[in-house]
Amino acid sequence: MMQYSFDDIDWHADVDVVVLGGGVAGLFAAIEAAEMGASTILLESEPTIGGSSRLSGGHVTLCETELEPGGRQDLLEDLDDAHHHDSYFELSRVYVDNAADTYVRLKELGVEFIGAMQYAHMSRPWAHEPGGIGGGAEIVARLEQAAVRRGVRVVVASRAVDLVRDGSGRVIGAEAEGPAGRTRYRARKAVVLATGGFTRNPELIRKYGRPGAELFTPVTGNGSLGDGLRMALDIGAATSYLEIGVAPTVPVDPVTGGASLVNYKGAILLNKEGVRFCRESDVYLDLSWAGVRQPEQIMIQVYDSTIRKDYLDWRLSAVLGLCHEISASSLEGLGELLREQHGVDAESLVATVKAYNENVTSGTDPEFGRTHLVGTTGGLSRIENGPFFAAVLKPGTTHFNGGLRVNRNMQVLDAAGDAIRGLYAAGEVTGGFHGKGYLSGSYLGSALIFGRIAGKNAADERRALTADERGELAVPSKK
Repeated sequence: MMQYSFDDIDWHADVDVVVLGGGVAGLFAAIEAAEMGASTILLESEPTIGGSSRLSGGHVTLCETELEPGGRQDLLEDLDDAHHHDSYFELSRVYVDNAADTYVRLKELGVEFIGAMQYAHMSRPWAHEPGGIGGGAEIVARLEQAAVRRGVRVVVASRAVDLVRDGSGRVIGAEAEGPAGRTRYRARKAVVLATGGFTRNPELIRKYGRPGAELFTPVTGNGSLGDGLRMALDIGAATSYLEIGVAPTVPVDPVTGGASLVNYKGAILLNKEGVRFCRESDVYLDLSWAGVRQPEQIMIQVYDSTIRKDYLDWRLSAVLGLCHEISASSLEGLGELLREQHGVDAESLVATVKAYNENVTSGTDPEFGRTHLVGTTGGLSRIENGPFFAAVLKPGTTHFNGGLRVNRNMQVLDAAGDAIRGLYAAGEVTGGFHGKGYLSGSYLGSALIFGRIAGKNAADERRALTADERGELAVPSKK
């Protein structure tokens, strides 16, 4: 961290708002800042825009829309339930209060949603699915176009390495490193951190995560190195749910890097001993934590040809990527292949599938209580139509849930709870909203909603500071 006055520095560029990070949080922040008349520059560490957002499934949890008219109070309660009633609850209120406007704004910017899904912890189908090319890549493409149309200057392959402050402690810019060497960007109004998490930084994972967390396979952008977290900590920023937020979120093929949610179409999850270990309809974060506790962290999805077809017909399956499949004409044959290749108890696997089929027929699941495909939706089917398939996976992660502490204006706070002047943050670099849990679709949802807020307030720094002085801070709250 460096301290200067404006006049002491040879600035490479002089703008109102500097946005660090080109995922959906940074793009939306830049769009809204530019829309308010602020000259804006966005720096992305990687050669292409999008970060982890581009790789995501693209579902956005929203309420009071054409596709799901359910109200904000219902969504607020679902968020609180998914967060296990332990989060910075005020951020959930901010989320639901801005969800409908964000949906309208996304449509104005060219993002079209074609449907909505109901996942675990959802009382309604809040998770909105984008059309076009699908996934987070569709949202990134539309936002990048919107940013360029509004005059946002986008600089790729430029990795932020330091925040610049003046003598009073106010953030006045950022220093970046790229092909041209080190450059400094002046922010007359504010800097927005939207640099993502640290899922690809083993050192930070070992520092903040529990033992073994560095083994989680990341399904994230290569720039997820914790740059924003490190820079903010260097100037005294506080964190929120940082340690508990280092968590697996999805079963991943450690070889291909693809993720699989075929369990949401009827597959069951077995461990190396050939037995089930979870309720497969639960949110994928909880399934992944259950996988961490299994021998060698092995999670085996077992399914038949009917389930496989249903999964491949689901647009999300193509977005999540490819997983290596093992197949056989019979369950016994599948068990033998898994025994040979991975040391799985074949006899136990066959017995487990047969017992599960009996449960489906009887409509009961005495051990885990599974009654639906995902959450409280979808009817179960027997695993009986060959050929049979298995995917051998391990706990992976699409994001971490903890990070910098922010208030309702997305200002970064210090250890005393005061706003660090000139510094905002949104997206995975922040913490507190998810708390100890996660609701499907709220990873992108929070990046979009909070990115909008950060951009607007960064462009109107004086108004944000005034609101902060009124005490409108996000504080820990439990129901």
